[in-house]
Amino acid sequence: MRFAPLSLAFGATIVALQTTACGDAAGPKVQTPAAIDIVSGDAQTPTEVATRLSLPLTVRVTDGQGATIAGATVGWSTSSGSFNAPTSMTDARGVAAIEWTLGEIAGNQTATAVVLSKSVLFRATAIAGPLSQIVLGRDTVRLLGAGDVFRLSARATDRFGNPVSVATTVESPDTTIVSVQNLGNGALLTAHTSDKTLSIQATAGSVSKTGTVIILPAPCQSGATATSLAVGQSATFTGFNASEFCLDGTASGAEFTAIPFFSDFSGSLLRLFISTAGTTTEAAALSRLMPTFQRTVVRAPRLERDGQFDLDLRERSERELKPLMPMARAAETQRSGRFNLSAPTPRVGDLLNLNTNSSSACANPTLRTGRVVAITSNAIVVADTANPANGFTTQDYESIGAGFDTLVYPVDTLNFGAPTDEDKNQHIILFFTRAVNELTPPGQNFYVGGFFYSRDLFPATTVGTIQGCAASNFAEMFYMLVPDPTGVVNQNVRTVDFVRGVTLGTLAHEFQHLINSSRHLYTNASGDFEDVFLDEGLAHEAEELVFFRASGLAPGQNLSYESIQSSQKTLDAFNAFEAPNFRRLREFLANPEINSPYASDANLPTRGAIWSFLRYAADRRGGAEQSLWFQLANPPAGVVGVSNLNRAITSDLGTWIRDWSIANYTDDFISGVSSFDSDPSWNLRSIMNVINGGSWPMATQPIDTAGITSVAIGDGSAAYLRFGVRAGAIGGGRMTTRGPTLPATFSLTVIRTK
Repeated sequence: MRFAPLSLAFGATIVALQTTACGDAAGPKVQTPAAIDIVSGDAQTPTEVATRLSLPLTVRVTDGQGATIAGATVGWSTSSGSFNAPTSMTDARGVAAIEWTLGEIAGNQTATAVVLSKSVLFRATAIAGPLSQIVLGRDTVRLLGAGDVFRLSARATDRFGNPVSVATTVESPDTTIVSVQNLGNGALLTAHTSDKTLSIQATAGSVSKTGTVIILPAPCQSGATATSLAVGQSATFTGFNASEFCLDGTASGAEFTAIPFFSDFSGSLLRLFISTAGTTTEAAALSRLMPTFQRTVVRAPRLERDGQFDLDLRERSERELKPLMPMARAAETQRSGRFNLSAPTPRVGDLLNLNTNSSSACANPTLRTGRVVAITSNAIVVADTANPANGFTTQDYESIGAGFDTLVYPVDTLNFGAPTDEDKNQHIILFFTRAVNELTPPGQNFYVGGFFYSRDLFPATTVGTIQGCAASNFAEMFYMLVPDPTGVVNQNVRTVDFVRGVTLGTLAHEFQHLINSSRHLYTNASGDFEDVFLDEGLAHEAEELVFFRASGLAPGQNLSYESIQSSQKTLDAFNAFEAPNFRRLREFLANPEINSPYASDANLPTRGAIWSFLRYAADRRGGAEQSLWFQLANPPAGVVGVSNLNRAITSDLGTWIRDWSIANYTDDFISGVSSFDSDPSWNLRSIMNVINGGSWPMATQPIDTAGITSVAIGDGSAAYLRFGVRAGAIGGGRMTTRGPTLPATFSLTVIRTK
């Protein structure tokens, strides 16, 4: 008998490969591992963490005929724990075994045995060891004063920190300072005084752990530095310096609003706790200084655009089409597929088959037949032949095309750049189709006004190794809502006047999307579409820019609703193009603590906020606005979203957003504020009071003068906290996050309002 050399491959996983058996005169018979099966050791009795299993893991290796293979090397890997060796070799029965010591974390663990490309998976359950320690959620707890409550976790664990089923008891040596309500795995700690420190003890069985409770002194005591502010003046405290803020009540008393703001551009949430001293929100306590705080009223529902549809469409474009962007650019560069064709411009009366499927980018086309009903300088207007009766007339379509030519097209191209013309017809197709109406289910209080789908910019044909998007219409185009006077589609009535009233605003919005996407794809070759929140913000800004052109007005004029309604032309332009922006901003102002102008979800509040911030930033930045809008719509490769804002607007973006957050409250409400704390273009109070049915919509809250005020603010968000200081007194608050210090990117701005 002779043996061939055994070939081994060593690495993180595996395996060896061939063995030989006694041969006949023709030579040795070579066996190749074809299967590996578990013999024993799987799903053993749950075993304590960091302990070797009682049984080894055992496998059998066989060849293609089911014969066992001796001398095959099996590689072993595990999600947790360790083996007594990295590999083991099969014996004469084709069996290999390994000893597995479980990892230190309780729960399900796995181990894998591999030979060649074949593998099997072993499972084991690791359970916690005996009680060894108590882990406190915080070794040191800081409470703000009498009435402050903190839930302290106290977990009984084994030596590795795995929880064990033993209840803990927390005790306070002096319940007049801190009382304790036990919860089994922790306790509620309640402070009953201030400026004290004591130790508490957690016990579980024979194990104990000591923690420290520090009750901070009341803020603004004798010797504290107080800030004196005139009405309209503000003071900003950042990071640790915001831990205590003290204000002078002056000789006649004063009212203030504290605006905590936080940004880290990571989507974090900051929980704040505030105690006060010398403050009040009661009018009688302010020496008859009557508060000027306004409250929100309930507003009646109205038909709004479906923001979720827009969001889903943009996210689908990112998910399904981003991988195809390099191929599309390569196809254009090589002039392959339809890029080398020059299609003639359609003529009135021609029929076009267009895919309207909005739920899939490149598959499952839903073809609708449209007839060309009007052709203008920049638009080919197409009407679905299956549209409901008694809708737009030919004259209506011609008027819409003319509005696109004279209003929408020049404004959007001047500010954001020219669109591509990959279909080489030098026009944009406006497809008015009932497919858009079908996107709204029956009985909803929203509608889809139209959409642009970036898939239509991609070549439909796959040529060689360059993949196309088969369902693409390969045309610069929009899909638009149509009139449905009797509710044929999903019982949703859409009158001619209603659809006419929203059409040009929708075109202005969607045309920015088309320009932005086409230039990112082919002109700037950025490698990615713009982040949804900023793409939507620029599209809403396009609506505003069209408003200014249609009304003959300009930014920076502090427009009030009184000035808007003084002219029918201005009022019509406002209702058609600008009012939806303020309605979205209203949704943001109603919940400013949890919404942000750059949130990734780009919901309605975010879209209202980013439009408002872009307008504020353009006014504050000064200079030619067209340069700013063009830079934002045409960034260099790899620059999108927050990075784009940093590049085009300011590297100190967090500060600008903080100042904008202040302006949302102070604009045209408090005299004497700085220019950074106002909105140069709009009188927000005047317009929002009308949009919101007669009241200011911003959510504010009083600081609790007898207890602890808690508030949570998100990344890029702010809260608005009201308080007063009595005449001749010093008042203010102490603030903590329960952690060591307030983060450096946190700021507190206090404004004297009266």
